[in-house]
Amino acid sequence: MIAHDLFAETNPAFGAYLLLSFVRGFTEETDEGPELPIAYLALPIIVSGDLRATFDGTNRKTGLQEWLERSPQIQVGLGERLNHSMDFVAGAVRLGCFSMAVHLSHEARLGEGTRYLRRDLATGLSSELAQSVRHAERLGYWCAAAGSTKTIYDTMGLTL
Repeated sequence: MIAHDLFAETNPAFGAYLLLSFVRGFTEETDEGPELPIAYLALPIIVSGDLRATFDGTNRKTGLQEWLERSPQIQVGLGERLNHSMDFVAGAVRLGCFSMAVHLSHEARLGEGTRYLRRDLATGLSSELAQSVRHAERLGYWCAAAGSTKTIYDTMGLTL
């Protein structure tokens, strides 16, 4: 019997690590970190088990637009998904900042904090959780390549 560890996925510490992975992917493409509202879009997608398969067959070169074209179901109920995950994302951001793994600038941009966390921390996780870490980094890269926060939200079919 396979058990799904919902507690691990919604744990603020795991959320903070996903956030850091997202930020790392984002900053590999651009010098500036993502604006805070992008975290409220990215983390719910990353932890959604029903969207995990949409990352299959993708890589860094796929891009946000192509990923959405391949899997339009991502946008179905996305606004509701984001609304239901606000507490989880807020907890991940707070813990990430308080632990100094993530930094929030005065311009509301996220960056790597002063506490270094190794990239290989996902090695000891279940395959599903480790996969979420890889997806976070990939989505970060795609979002950075897509452009501004407004462009990312528009691409996802949402308005700011």
